[in-house]
Amino acid sequence: MLIFSSVFIFLFSCNGDEVDTTPPVIEFLNTSPQPAEKLVCGEWDPQTLSGLGGGTLQMEVRITDDIALSQLKIDIHPNFDCHGHRSYSTDDWLLLDLIDLEGTEIHKIIGLEVPQMVTAGLYHLQLRAVDESGNTSPVTDFWNLSIRNPADTILPEFSVLHPTEQQLNYSRGEAMEFDLMITDNRPFNFGGNARIELAYRGVNSSNTLIANEVFLSGETTSKEVSILFNIPQTLVKGDYTFFLNVWDGVNNLAEGKSFSVKIQ
Repeated sequence: MLIFSSVFIFLFSCNGDEVDTTPPVIEFLNTSPQPAEKLVCGEWDPQTLSGLGGGTLQMEVRITDDIALSQLKIDIHPNFDCHGHRSYSTDDWLLLDLIDLEGTEIHKIIGLEVPQMVTAGLYHLQLRAVDESGNTSPVTDFWNLSIRNPADTILPEFSVLHPTEQQLNYSRGEAMEFDLMITDNRPFNFGGNARIELAYRGVNSSNTLIANEVFLSGETTSKEVSILFNIPQTLVKGDYTFFLNVWDGVNNLAEGKSFSVKIQ
């Protein structure tokens, strides 16, 4: 009888423990500046926040949980040209901050200071709340950021001198060459990020591959530059889209150009 009673008490105690599986919730009450529609990685995002180096982004949030809050995680990282790039003389905005929380409801204004000599471009901002049981708020609580460097907010420009056609034909093993004229308001050596990138993607693929990258230097603000790509013998024959992109020294991205290419 004693053993049975002990087992009954043990089972009752285990079944009586409530497991917290409810994640906390972040409610975004206000942002400064207000979000606006921006083109991000080829798609329009109506909730992009814009910022300037040396300035501050502010977010007013209410964070709630059914039992007890624990932490707020703030993560900012680059999303340059949608596949990442490490800058040189400018400062990539990188932030990973943990803020301790208490209680079941917090009203907070978060100030995010943009580095003065920030690398211009797209960034991701993600806020995630954690409760004392380890539950986290949804991963959808993130924002696209469009950040400019106050030392240079003007985009570079370029034209393609050769080839002049938009539809091209090449064979595997052949060399592809693009000749560009590039101009900018600042010397190419200002900031250390000035470069040309040639990339390509199969028409039925979502994977973009880098064919070549050429960095620009010197104290001039205009120059003619060539970028080459030797088409591999192993590249699958078919239709591709090739992309030309140009960045200036602080990472401002020029309006890109694309070409339809058939590989034979």
